[in-house]
Amino acid sequence: MARYPNGQPVRVSTTVRDLSGALVNATAITLTVHKPDGTAQSYPTPANDGTGLYHQDLPAADLTQNGHYQYAWISTGTGAGVAPGDFDVYDPYEVRVLSLQDAKDTLNIPQATTRDDAEIDAWIATIESSLERFTGGPVITRPVTERAEMTAGQTVILLRQRPLVAVTQILNSSGTPIDITSGLDLDVNAGTVRRVLGTPFYGPYYAGLPQVTVTYTAGWGTSVPAAFAAFARIVIQHLWTTQRGSAVLPMAGEPVMMVPGFGFAIPSRAAELLNGSQNGIPFTTEAYL
Repeated sequence: MARYPNGQPVRVSTTVRDLSGALVNATAITLTVHKPDGTAQSYPTPANDGTGLYHQDLPAADLTQNGHYQYAWISTGTGAGVAPGDFDVYDPYEVRVLSLQDAKDTLNIPQATTRDDAEIDAWIATIESSLERFTGGPVITRPVTERAEMTAGQTVILLRQRPLVAVTQILNSSGTPIDITSGLDLDVNAGTVRRVLGTPFYGPYYAGLPQVTVTYTAGWGTSVPAAFAAFARIVIQHLWTTQRGSAVLPMAGEPVMMVPGFGFAIPSRAAELLNGSQNGIPFTTEAYL
């Protein structure tokens, strides 16, 4: 599936054929695009590039939402039919564990060759999302806001994203800030938050429901750790071999291992890169499984 950065116009194309398979011009043809928020926009006058050949340029102003777009070409009369399609629009400033240029260098694909860019980009996004799920948090440190359920007298808040960097605010269920000026004790790997004095965060003295909203930062720093980038290079090279087909001569392989949370086999040498220490934070594949 194609991915386009937000702010870029997108051209979509289709062909119209009759029941015999011959190219024909439709009596009428309309492109309808469904945006990520569920709204639809129609384009009733696409460009006719030749018999049975059509395209529509979607302006950037119509693609301001990040997310998944689905579309359908609907032709009536001669060549009647429906041709569906889809694409994604993403934030051009999103964190990437590996750039498209670096991935192409790893695969020995010339930068001028763009035929496989969409497929390579999709693999990069898959590796990144799987890596964040595997490590338990963002590759690059970013703010997170989440709700935590509490009980009376509870002294520990367990957060979902890690490594935990800092807690900036804790609100009780009525939206009132809980005083944390006396200091917090953070376990960066476990994602736990305690008061330095050991006193509860929540109790019967707070009105409302037993929950708090915590704003904090989590991640591995301001740049992608070198081991993560090297991991991504090895994995994308491994995945790309599925495009090579069978080899003429037998080729030696290497051991692969299944890592829970990825959904695909990765080379052992890639998994080993995640063992060790990142930014002084101990990290092992076993600790996060």
